[in-house]
Amino acid sequence: MLFIMFIAENLSRFKNLFVSKLKNMLSEDELGAFILVLANSRQDEFLKAALNADLEKVFLQLKEKAANNQLVAPADDMDVFDQLMSLDLSDIPLWQSRMVGGWEIAYNSMRELRPVRSSAQRFDSTRQPFDENRFHFNKPFLKPEILWQGEFANHQLSVFYNKFPFSDYHLLVAVSPQSKQPQIMSQALHFINCALVDDSVFPGLGLGFNSMAAGASVNHLHCQGFIRLSALPIENKSWQHNGGQKKYPLPVRQFSDKRVSWEYIDLLMQQDIAFNCVYRKYSCYVIPRCYQGSIELPAWIEGAGWLDVAGVMTVSNKETFASLDAPAVENALSLMRL
Repeated sequence: MLFIMFIAENLSRFKNLFVSKLKNMLSEDELGAFILVLANSRQDEFLKAALNADLEKVFLQLKEKAANNQLVAPADDMDVFDQLMSLDLSDIPLWQSRMVGGWEIAYNSMRELRPVRSSAQRFDSTRQPFDENRFHFNKPFLKPEILWQGEFANHQLSVFYNKFPFSDYHLLVAVSPQSKQPQIMSQALHFINCALVDDSVFPGLGLGFNSMAAGASVNHLHCQGFIRLSALPIENKSWQHNGGQKKYPLPVRQFSDKRVSWEYIDLLMQQDIAFNCVYRKYSCYVIPRCYQGSIELPAWIEGAGWLDVAGVMTVSNKETFASLDAPAVENALSLMRL
């Protein structure tokens, strides 16, 4: 089998690159970078141990600047920093997760601090024109957040860190960003995603896609990458879409052929139906769902996207993490049915 070199030659080098670029990003003059590195450092013990000393040093420098009114940063970043000022970094826990009835509940306290952007908006169409004045991946201030750039299948890929990650080694993969395509799935992106997960050197590489009105927070063509060795709940063989007997709370189609899956995705787009995709090795899961904002979801599930519909519920409140049960998850997912 021909394996694809994507970002690094193997998983070990990828993780080393992931850490080293995060370290290089830290500076007493870059509040946004500090927030990004802090949020990524809480994924696991390895990342925390590698980054904590540098984070503590820069945190003290930033607090001193703030005390002297010398800290200049965008309003979103200042709002986050105001909330961090009263904390010790040791107060910010590592991610936690637990399984309830086949569903995964994940606790990620940093997610509570993220700006809302368009993931909380109401939509009347999945097609929105690209807006140069809104957040997009060509913004000059994002250049330090690029993990890797390269060409694949005649398309330029720019891979960014996620500022508020919610999946392991969470990445944002922008496809030909200079062409300024809105967040409308293309056949090229679909085929790229299938090739990356099928032939990557990284075990556990997966990709997620949110259409507009289905959890997308940036209207600039991209998908989201992650590395996860364990199966997502949506991959469980007991579900009907995987050949089992149990009915999933949402309609799901599972495909092993990239062309057949593209025909289905294209049909959904022609009908202006919102959808999420989850790409795993030799599988593409496509989940049509109702438009965000068209129904009232529980307060703990905001801007539900590809990971939520795949059965992983990320919450930022400790009490919610402890109390959520399987019926609550199934009810929330059922509310999103067309």
